[in-house]
Amino acid sequence: MGLLSSVKHFGLRLIELSLGLHGIMHIFEFGMAIYEEAYLTASLAAFGATTMILGAVLLGHTHDHIHPHHPTTETEIPSVAEYEDRL
Repeated sequence: MGLLSSVKHFGLRLIELSLGLHGIMHIFEFGMAIYEEAYLTASLAAFGATTMILGAVLLGHTHDHIHPHHPTTETEIPSVAEYEDRL
């Protein structure tokens, strides 16, 4: 694994962690808003918490980028049929 790859991996992990922590902060905000009977604020905080936690869990470092016009090597150039099968 090269230096650029290591930096990219570390950056992605940092973003995942940041999203998760931000989601936890929204959960705390949601609890405080319910306690204060601020239901509109609570609903917005719940939405924020949900999107942040889902972003951290589902996006993660497992998603693939498909770039048929920018393969990493010439042997990885997919045909149009292979590319459509990936979608």
